[in-house]
Amino acid sequence: MIKAIFFDIDGTLRDFTEKGIRPGTRQAIDLARGHGVRCFIATGRHLLEIQEENLLDGLIFDGYVLLNGSLCLDGRLSPFYENPVPVSQVQAMLALQKELGFSLLFMEKDALYVSHVTPQLEKLQAQIGTAIPPVEPHMERGLVHPVYQMSPFSEKLTPEFLASRLPLCDITSWHDGGAYDITPRGGDKRLGIQKVMEYYGYSRREIAAIGDGYNDIPMILYAGIGIAMGNGNDQVKAAADFVTDSIERDGLLRGVEYLSRFF
Repeated sequence: MIKAIFFDIDGTLRDFTEKGIRPGTRQAIDLARGHGVRCFIATGRHLLEIQEENLLDGLIFDGYVLLNGSLCLDGRLSPFYENPVPVSQVQAMLALQKELGFSLLFMEKDALYVSHVTPQLEKLQAQIGTAIPPVEPHMERGLVHPVYQMSPFSEKLTPEFLASRLPLCDITSWHDGGAYDITPRGGDKRLGIQKVMEYYGYSRREIAAIGDGYNDIPMILYAGIGIAMGNGNDQVKAAADFVTDSIERDGLLRGVEYLSRFF
């Protein structure tokens, strides 16, 4: 019996660049809630992005797995699990940024900021429909204030190269490439979901997960029922128990309707 569903945001709850939430998405959340199912967010996004960009368009959730599992909040937005990047890896990333000159995004618990603005940063932020974060001239603050996720913006970096320089981290490519989410090793959405399960008392077979991107694969594989959006890439679809329609064809609603047989 499914008692909780974890939803990715971009490409799942909302189109990457479309403003607002589709009516079918609201119907999907209402359908789940009508059966007493709790609804959670599982995203690589920062809470400030979600709030300032109004990404959820008024939708309220029972909890939030943020920054690819590095920070978990309850429904009142109070943290109950934190997993910052080791300081040694923040230091290594700062050294790498000075060496290669790419734009670097740091995400703390209550702040996010970039080293400087580049055309690559502007292009990719526009693709996900998000404003440019504030510029921080003293990125070394990340050595004092815990950083939960780091994102370098460069088409020249590879996962293999980053892994060789950041051995205590996991590296996940953005949906269309050109940037990476870097989190503590093992600190993916799956781990964040496990912390939510411990907090609320769910078993693995009682949860479902829906997503479309590379960073959704761990949670889709882990969940009792994992669903891939039709607009997702082939690797995500291969990991899923069920592939629904694309977001443009109310895929989220179709996915929750499929899950409703297990409510």
